[in-house]
Amino acid sequence: MFKRLISALLFCLLPATAFAFDDIENLLKHEERPSGVVIEITSGDPLYLKNIIKELQGDINKLQQKFKDLPVAIVSHARESLLLATEETKKHKDFEQQIKTLASDNNTSVHVCGTYASWFNVSEDAFPEYINVSPAGPVQVDDYLDLGYVHIEL
Repeated sequence: MFKRLISALLFCLLPATAFAFDDIENLLKHEERPSGVVIEITSGDPLYLKNIIKELQGDINKLQQKFKDLPVAIVSHARESLLLATEETKKHKDFEQQIKTLASDNNTSVHVCGTYASWFNVSEDAFPEYINVSPAGPVQVDDYLDLGYVHIEL
């Protein structure tokens, strides 16, 4: 009975993990165009996004050059997401422009977890209009996986 339960659970997890790639470079090696890519970010470092934004933009550009018009979603649902609040981005002018440019791309969307933000008394209105506030970051990731997006976790 226990073995069947474990097997059933593993089978249920298979679709979500079968198309997961360890990193963007591995995805670039594949010839088949995915439906899209969801990049999940859950760092405990409040400046993580600021520190990786140039590399992230470069990787997204590579993906979109290889796979024309590839939709990319970035979902942040940990400490780094708070840097995306308007009050915080204004303290980091270069980052503010970089994230605005990234989020304004027609094929790239940026999401933060509204639940996580609320734990720090950051309301949905605290984020600029180009940042999508999702009720729950993990659910947003699952929604993209249901659409056939490839999952990349940073």
